[in-house]
Amino acid sequence: MYKKFLLSFLLPALVCTSLNAKQIKLLAIGNSFSDDAIEANLYELAREDGDTIVIANLYLSASTLEMHATNAANNNSSYSYRKIVNGIRTEMPNYSIETALAEEDWDYISFQQASQFSGLYDTYFPHLTNLKSYVEERATNPNVQFVFHSTWAYAQNFNATNFDYYNRDQMTMYNAIVDASHRAAEEVGISIVIPAGTAVQNGRSSIIGDHFCRDGFHLELTYGRYTAACTWYEKLFNKVVVGNKYRPFTVTAFQAKIAQYAAHYAVENPKKVTSLAYLVDDTEKVPFNNRINLSFGSSATQGAWNALESYTVGAGINDLKDIYSDITDVDVVVINRFSGINSEGPTTTATELNMPGDVTKKSFFGNKKQFGGMATPTAVVKFSSLDKNETYDFVLFGSMMNCTDNRETYYKFSGKIPADTILYLNASNNIKRLVKAVGIAPNESGEIELEVGPGPNNDNSRGFYYITALSFAPHDAASGLDDPLHFSVNAYPNPFDKHLNISPNIDIESIKMMSLDGKVIHSVNRLACGKTHQINTEKIPSGVYIVSITNNGVRDYLKVVKN
Repeated sequence: MYKKFLLSFLLPALVCTSLNAKQIKLLAIGNSFSDDAIEANLYELAREDGDTIVIANLYLSASTLEMHATNAANNNSSYSYRKIVNGIRTEMPNYSIETALAEEDWDYISFQQASQFSGLYDTYFPHLTNLKSYVEERATNPNVQFVFHSTWAYAQNFNATNFDYYNRDQMTMYNAIVDASHRAAEEVGISIVIPAGTAVQNGRSSIIGDHFCRDGFHLELTYGRYTAACTWYEKLFNKVVVGNKYRPFTVTAFQAKIAQYAAHYAVENPKKVTSLAYLVDDTEKVPFNNRINLSFGSSATQGAWNALESYTVGAGINDLKDIYSDITDVDVVVINRFSGINSEGPTTTATELNMPGDVTKKSFFGNKKQFGGMATPTAVVKFSSLDKNETYDFVLFGSMMNCTDNRETYYKFSGKIPADTILYLNASNNIKRLVKAVGIAPNESGEIELEVGPGPNNDNSRGFYYITALSFAPHDAASGLDDPLHFSVNAYPNPFDKHLNISPNIDIESIKMMSLDGKVIHSVNRLACGKTHQINTEKIPSGVYIVSITNNGVRDYLKVVKN
């Protein structure tokens, strides 16, 4: 499944013969909520159905309608201009609304209110009227249509004072947003309202519950953002999104089903919640035959990573996803807590795990001596539902940057008694060191425990220790080129800026770096084991790229990101 997706993902775009195919140019005048809604997944949803969309977001953090109207009137260059063309994202600073309007013949131009004021009708005026008039006078497409983005209510447990406007009640806020946004749109003659807030509220009625926000108000980065993008897609393209085959690797099939139905029912009934409590996860689990990646501390991650967010006793993840985003029976749980989450990890690393920056930036930490009112001499996580007749290989990474001392961490695996394995890793300023445990056998209950603590060479005054990420697989699982994390090629740093280094651990016939539309940016033939080939990437735009590796007639892929 992963291979088939990547191959179609990389093929050059074909001319769509469907009579229903659309080509759309969308400009949003927004903030972080438009970032959440349209910068991820919308392009891919359109492409999957044979459609084309150019997406631009005039981004100004926390901007209100009043701020947008003032910036327009004064022609302020206050915006970050984020544009997605053919799947490639570029970002340019110091843009004005006027400059962005002149760049394309936009088919749709959207407006939105800042979240705290989104349910307060009086805050919309006269700013929405003035802003729309300004844009209308300067839009170059005589058939341009205006859109209003009706956003979502806060999570019920959000503790910011902005929630006081709505008596700290989610449904009160939701109903206020629906009323204010639709009334305001009608008042200024906007006929298209994107009911993203209703889609999110529909999703909250499902088994996922009130977990659609990552910090109480911004959308959760995987299924949360996907839900909003599905809503935009169905409304703009007038196509039912249910059944669209695109979903990110980090979104499970069941989460995608919830998101698509949440969006569809929101478009059908934009002013009321449609319950999705009836949806049941019928996703078939697969045997644990492929690698599982696990990060510690990240709220969400790029790529096929499971994110263990909480470090307290009982926190865990059931049914971990493998690298193909298929669901397994394997569970992980914290049975002896850590002290907290460290956010001072590296954003770029050079390891064979090819970890994205959102994985390596955070880690769980503990401390042997008192810190912040507690000491956690050791911490333990347990993996369960493993095959007691199988053995497993683990690869671990830990890091804390800007250290002047030794923060050696030990990792002790315990399964079938007495076969314990202990590994040691100095986490101080680590960007390239890994430790590996091979052939760890579960106990009779199919469990392996991993104990983490300060190593014997740790000379930090509090005995700080860290675990950032690990990857594990059955020892006998196929580890050749059919495995996208087969460790045959290192691509680093990832994300990268001016240079990308390619270093294989085996002889490689050919390597190509390509854009998402299949355009070859760089290629090299016959790269020998242990040699490093450097690609000058200074002039290519920011975005996601694919490194294609070919050996013995078999092709594999790595995803890399340009900052």
